[in-house]
Amino acid sequence: MIRLIFEEVMLDPEGYFKDPHELIAYPGFDALQKRKILKAWELDVTLLQVCDEENMGADQDTRLLSRIHQAIHEIEERF
Repeated sequence: MIRLIFEEVMLDPEGYFKDPHELIAYPGFDALQKRKILKAWELDVTLLQVCDEENMGADQDTRLLSRIHQAIHEIEERF
């Protein structure tokens, strides 16, 4: 298993994980770190949605944002 660096993942979560649940399953970060990464990912996707409101990619961003929200909820339940 490759050990990821928290600060680097915070800058580009989607560059390291294809899906938010991959992040949840990753054993190298604790729950608080995972929540911070998910919140950063949420902000990234939200900002992309604002920029791409008229673009066809918005549906994909909406689905990803929904999966991020589900993952945040799962992490918060573990606290």
